[in-house]
Amino acid sequence: MKSKVTVAKIIIPAFFLLIFFLVYFNLSSKSDIIIRFQDDQIDMQKFTNAIAEIIIEQGYGYQVEKVESTIKEVHDHLITGDIDVTLEMWKENNLAWYDKALVRGEIEDLGVIYTGGSQYWIIPKWYAKKNNIKTVTDMQKHWRDFADPEDPSKGLFFNCIFGWTCRNINRIKLEAYGLDRFFNAVSPTSPDALEAIYEGARDRKTPVFGYYWEPNSIMTGNDWFILKEPPHSDAVWSRIIESATNPGLPPVREACAFKSSAVHKIANGKLKKKAPDVVDMLKKMKFDIYLFNDIFFQKDKNYSQNNFFHSKALFFLKQYPEKWHGWVTPVAQKKIDQALKTAHFSDVPGSAVQTPGGRK
Repeated sequence: MKSKVTVAKIIIPAFFLLIFFLVYFNLSSKSDIIIRFQDDQIDMQKFTNAIAEIIIEQGYGYQVEKVESTIKEVHDHLITGDIDVTLEMWKENNLAWYDKALVRGEIEDLGVIYTGGSQYWIIPKWYAKKNNIKTVTDMQKHWRDFADPEDPSKGLFFNCIFGWTCRNINRIKLEAYGLDRFFNAVSPTSPDALEAIYEGARDRKTPVFGYYWEPNSIMTGNDWFILKEPPHSDAVWSRIIESATNPGLPPVREACAFKSSAVHKIANGKLKKKAPDVVDMLKKMKFDIYLFNDIFFQKDKNYSQNNFFHSKALFFLKQYPEKWHGWVTPVAQKKIDQALKTAHFSDVPGSAVQTPGGRK
């Protein structure tokens, strides 16, 4: 009996010591792992990145870094693992790369993060009404009102940002619609620069013509007219993508509207080995698009400050637990809920939001 008690005294403390070391080293190894997210400098992605960062760091113990990268650059970065995941992949714009990388196992599609993403060409609503403009081809008659100051023989079309795949797509579409003879396509250097162009034209009530997308703050107003294009066709779109990817191909003579998109989460193929629990969480991470308008796009003059997106993410996590509790494990949920109790955001300028119920 005495020997059994002695053995028990040795085994039980050793068992708990083993558990302690396993937990300790598991936590410390996680804290050394960095999960790198693409940051394309668009407001939407900054917001979703901020939510993912809080969840991953507070709930799962990994470090999170954001890496500035355009969508074209992220193609290579995702394959090499220099970036682990992007939460903003417009799959329809990147079909050629996506299909090849997925088949090779270089990337993993973690599913849709939100649906209803839209892309189109816009002009001011007042200008469309004044000139009875309905379609993209109507713009051929009105290029002079959009004159390029550096080339008065043509108008200006504001294209996608440098490094975005939609830049080449729009170039192909301009040619197919015969608008390249009337408009020069100019690409701003950043999303903020393109936003400022539209905001300036709206405030000064001057004509402007170009590409934009939704969801974002510009399109929450009622200031813009979306030009009508031929209905989306998968066959036509495939030819557009092929031509946009291979500039040496013959010109495309037919184009169509962008397709309403489901925006995807794309990860490096090895992330599931590096952080399987993060991959499981990201697969479940999904938003109702109306929340972006109600929570996020009530922007004021302070919206661009560094802590704005973190503040909005905290608001979402605090006010909508039913939206994200199902994404995470019970253990992670408790850790995140505890961290949120001491997180402050109400004193950040621009953090006031309206309750849900806005435009859907």
